[in-house]
Amino acid sequence: MTGSVPHKSVPLLGHGILLICLGTAVCALGSLMAKPVRAPLGYIIAAAAIATCLVMVLATFGRRETKTIPRPVITAFLAVGSVMVCFMAFSAIQTGLLEIPVVGVLACLLGLFWSSWYMSLAFKFPPRSPQAVGLCSLAVANSSLGIILATRTGYSKLSIVVAAGCYIIVLGVQVYLLAALLYRELVRVKVFDRG
Repeated sequence: MTGSVPHKSVPLLGHGILLICLGTAVCALGSLMAKPVRAPLGYIIAAAAIATCLVMVLATFGRRETKTIPRPVITAFLAVGSVMVCFMAFSAIQTGLLEIPVVGVLACLLGLFWSSWYMSLAFKFPPRSPQAVGLCSLAVANSSLGIILATRTGYSKLSIVVAAGCYIIVLGVQVYLLAALLYRELVRVKVFDRG
């Protein structure tokens, strides 16, 4: 790795487990939403849970390590999020649908956050290394899937909640496995420095 190791103070394993548990809980809300009477309540709970997770992740990264994500990446993250919200509002007004997939937008913002972190982490590895290429590929895939999830306005609330839950589970597995990769790289660098 060419730069400092950014995962020393960021509990990636904890974030991975949190995302897996959140995704599982959001998917489980699908069974609650199977009855049309309970669908609005399940949708509100799913949106609140994803928003809480997003705030926790942003607060944890901001409090523990201020240099984890560069300021331009955070600015780009906020700009893309704002554009997405404006697009959703405009498309809802234009088509006459007032059903904005809030759960999809929140899940997309969570995915975009992790994608931006993957990109900032990719710059810590040598260019064209398997780690850098893999992290960039994960960032592109997560961004694309998140944007697709956020811009689907024609689906039911149940399908958006289940799709968001599956997406968050995939994010959690990625973060969990990434923590193992970074630990392996850290051990390899320490052994190399001793030798």
